[in-house]
Amino acid sequence: MPEFLQALAQGLLIGSTYGLLALGMGLVYGVSGVVNFSHGDFISLGMFMCLALYSALAMDPYVSIVITVPVMVAIGALVYRYLIRPMVGHQFLMVVQLTLGLSLVLQNGILMVFGGQPARTPSMVETKLIILGDVVLRLPHVIAFVVSFALAIGLYIMLRSTDFGRSIRAVHQNAHAASLMGIDVGRVQVLTFALGIGLLAIAAALLLPGTPIQPTQGLRYTVITLLVVVLGGMTNFVSIMLGGLVIGISEAFGTIYLSDTLGMLLPYVIFVLIMLFRPQGLTWRPAR
Repeated sequence: MPEFLQALAQGLLIGSTYGLLALGMGLVYGVSGVVNFSHGDFISLGMFMCLALYSALAMDPYVSIVITVPVMVAIGALVYRYLIRPMVGHQFLMVVQLTLGLSLVLQNGILMVFGGQPARTPSMVETKLIILGDVVLRLPHVIAFVVSFALAIGLYIMLRSTDFGRSIRAVHQNAHAASLMGIDVGRVQVLTFALGIGLLAIAAALLLPGTPIQPTQGLRYTVITLLVVVLGGMTNFVSIMLGGLVIGISEAFGTIYLSDTLGMLLPYVIFVLIMLFRPQGLTWRPAR
């Protein structure tokens, strides 16, 4: 029983951060229809930016978001405006190839600057634990859980209660009709992509304490994010967060109860089984 509770708690905490990673991709896909296959490499970029700030200024990863978030938002806006937007509306495979090429550029750029050896970014909270009976929780995971759900709730309120959020929903529902109503669709798409990349900068700082990083890790984060987004029905934010919890819990149970290889496969097995019986994912409405 203690092992079960430990795995469940660990999965919930990690899964919430996976949900945050996927919210950025779901937001971008809902507005522009673009699936960003360089998503995980932007996460790596955020992590290595935190590492650079720690090396230069001894800045804790949680503090460094005051710099990394604006920088990543600006990078996201430039990437969408000058690379991705000209390709939107063309064949889907052209956009896929573009984002895959961007993934390779980011990965090799990080490799050239930081080298290929695994690195760690220390944090003031990385060794702190919270003990609840038989369950031991790492404080960075608890912080990630709280911040992820706070950001998810904030994003939901923004989409429902602000003019910019209503513009995003209008472009998602019908971009042509939104443009006829006076909404600058291109501007909304650029800002939404930038917002999605900004969320990745926060997620990178939340995942970083105590986690070894290397330039080639981006693919893993991209695959995990795709699993979560598809489980969530692509654009349903509540279901995307639920999908993150499912992947996180299955990963934690696989690590504790199965061998290394089988444990790594368990999230993908769970994903395939859910897709077989619920092709629309975890959303309660059929994906459109």
